[in-house]
Amino acid sequence: MQVESSNGVMGGARNLLRATVGLVYPTLCFGCELRLSEHGDDDLPICSACHRRLPKGTPDHVLQRLARLPEAGGVFNDVFALWVFDEGGTIQRLQHALKYQNRPKLGVRLGRVMGRALMSQHHPLYDAVFPVPLSRRRFLERGYNQSQKIAEGMVEVLSGSPNIPEDALIRTRSTKSQTNLSRTNRWKNVSGAFEISGPLDLTNQRVLLVDDVLTTGATLTAAALPLRNAGAIVDLAVFAVVAV
Repeated sequence: MQVESSNGVMGGARNLLRATVGLVYPTLCFGCELRLSEHGDDDLPICSACHRRLPKGTPDHVLQRLARLPEAGGVFNDVFALWVFDEGGTIQRLQHALKYQNRPKLGVRLGRVMGRALMSQHHPLYDAVFPVPLSRRRFLERGYNQSQKIAEGMVEVLSGSPNIPEDALIRTRSTKSQTNLSRTNRWKNVSGAFEISGPLDLTNQRVLLVDDVLTTGATLTAAALPLRNAGAIVDLAVFAVVAV
């Protein structure tokens, strides 16, 4: 009885602390910047009205984007994008918060949203989930890999409890920022920049490659090729895809 009473007091104190923090630092919608209600998806920091306006991603959006990159032909078995990237809009604000505002937990939350959406469409069973690795320099600058955090959230909700093989897929060299490069130069920049570290037999294993945003698909294709060469069937999942 004493333990139950103590737990009840502790639980009440935690609830009070959360309520107090919520009053002082209310959670705001990334879209309209109004305070979020207690209802809705706890993992998605967007109000229901803004959520309804977000452009949903489809496999066609991804495939149309990849079709412009010859090297991506036949690399991916299945593709998924949660949303279409909206430059200057809610999706970009979420991405920038995740990558540049030291918000690693946001990546885990968005990963859970992605995982549930993926499950509702395909019910896939994966043997492993691979985040696109960062270079050591960018990892030290940022303090975390945003794709790793998304992958962690996805693994929490995906069927079959796939693992994230640590340091199995690595980036072998630093590359320039892809932001201002053409499609051709993006591929030249990242081609051969990834490899499998150590012996890893992925023969006939279905794996999921995860990243935040697909722009031309150059980075994702370069990261997928070593997995394919190791025998894997590679699916792709991104938070958002840039529309053609």
